[in-house]
Amino acid sequence: MKPVAPEYTHYFSLKNLNDEIFHKSFSLILVIVLTSVIVALAESAQGVFASGYAVGRVANALITALFTGIGLALIRFLLYSELLKKVYTFVLCLGSIVLALTEVFCLVKFLTKMSASVIQVILDTNNAGEINGFFGSYFDIEALIIILSFVFLGLSVFFFSERLYRLFAAHRKILAVFLIIVTGLSFHITGKVGGRSASVPLIRFLDSTKYILKVRYQIEKMCADKTNRVEIVSDNSDVPYFVFVIGESESRHFMSLYGCKYDSTPYFKELEKTGNLFAFTDVIAPRSVTALVMPYLLSFMSSVDDERDIMKYDPIVDVFNKADYQSFWLSNHEKITKDLSYSTYVSSRCDFAEFTAKSIQNLEYFSKLTLRDEVMLPPFARFLEEKAPDRDKNLFVFQLMGSHILYKDRYPDSFAKFKEGDIDDFSSNRKKLVAEYLNSILYSDHILHEIIKPFKDKEAILVYVSDHGEEMWQGGFQGHAPANLSAYMVEIPMTIWVSDKYKEKHPKTVAAVKNAINRPYMTDNLVHTLLDLAKIKTKQYDPAKSIINDKFVEIPRIVNGIRYEDLRR
Repeated sequence: MKPVAPEYTHYFSLKNLNDEIFHKSFSLILVIVLTSVIVALAESAQGVFASGYAVGRVANALITALFTGIGLALIRFLLYSELLKKVYTFVLCLGSIVLALTEVFCLVKFLTKMSASVIQVILDTNNAGEINGFFGSYFDIEALIIILSFVFLGLSVFFFSERLYRLFAAHRKILAVFLIIVTGLSFHITGKVGGRSASVPLIRFLDSTKYILKVRYQIEKMCADKTNRVEIVSDNSDVPYFVFVIGESESRHFMSLYGCKYDSTPYFKELEKTGNLFAFTDVIAPRSVTALVMPYLLSFMSSVDDERDIMKYDPIVDVFNKADYQSFWLSNHEKITKDLSYSTYVSSRCDFAEFTAKSIQNLEYFSKLTLRDEVMLPPFARFLEEKAPDRDKNLFVFQLMGSHILYKDRYPDSFAKFKEGDIDDFSSNRKKLVAEYLNSILYSDHILHEIIKPFKDKEAILVYVSDHGEEMWQGGFQGHAPANLSAYMVEIPMTIWVSDKYKEKHPKTVAAVKNAINRPYMTDNLVHTLLDLAKIKTKQYDPAKSIINDKFVEIPRIVNGIRYEDLRR
């Protein structure tokens, strides 16, 4: 048997292993830990975590980053070439610092951290004009401080890592006690020690990139397959105009239609008085993020199904197409991330599709989409005038920008009805934002008026839901972050409008709608209700999941793994 070479025996000795991982890789581990903790602190400062939970999340990030850093150091140890080790360390350290800088900047400016959508936006910002425009808008003293801080961090690690290593080595017992305390805090507050490796900016970037590639492949595969696999069991559809409108970030708690004291939905209130509009009182969304909600709204997939099996579930547009409807898609959401969305796939199944936000092609999307929903009206009018008469039955699907942040950019000055001084239920530093949110809802009420107007003298039905809700400090948070999920983020409006001609021709359906308005419901099953309204049945249709059906069965509503009733506590 050939003896092991002495140099290999020495290299893999315990002493050398300790020296390679904890001494020579100290700068790598330090950068991984520091960048992860800094991002976690930035999240806490921006209110992404509830204050009591923030300490536990930061402790979680520290422990997770430490183990991740040690794991990366082990990989470095296995690289036998010293040059390769140096390149490996430099690339990971520089990459971690740049990614953490990007995340802190995004958190401060846009209240979001690294995600697949952010990476996609960066990839799509590909010309000098866009880059200059972005820096012209967002490069300020705050941005300069963030950049200089990370430059200082990088230089400090480069010049002082050896001194820091000796300092830590000399106080190992104190360091051990500190890590025990941090571990205890992590477990006490969050119920676990450490977290997913995605707490580390570098790993989160790799995970997001992997997700982009996976979803792009899946969406491209789905879009390339034009086969309509819907199996219709019965088709009694005869409604000439079926309209489905998806709102954005609208909370029913801020709509006068639902009892809000501020007159934010005057048009819908008037429609309710005439008996043409029915407001459902206990409807929630299955998630608090648009991208996660859309597959449920637009297909037969429910929140208890495996998302990886999305291709098994028929999209709603395919059902209407199979029933000989002409389908139209109008969206004021971004085209920059459409390659990542299920909405893209569904829009590609329509006979006609228009993305009115297609000119927004850079990072400005995350803070200031200035295309208001009124830009959807001209293409809508064109479709209605030029294309709809060609067929007896037409489906229109709208995706509004609604009350997406920043609220003040969602409406023109003429709809700035509510002022800071009109708001008396909130502290002074919150009144302005609440007023802007109410104005965005008022403007959406107007847009819905404009969508309904051409159908008033036709036989038509319109279903309106918001993708998810928005918390406005009712529970101490503002926004709809999944990390701080609350009931307010999923409590949404759901309304059904019917024209007079529809009421005359479909009295039983109208009665069923009226009798169902107080039933508890979650919109992951909405497609079954839409099919009931359209009088279409397919293999995947289930009457027990339709809120207006006599066979409706109330089931537990689970939001991101949590019972809705628990969120209400």
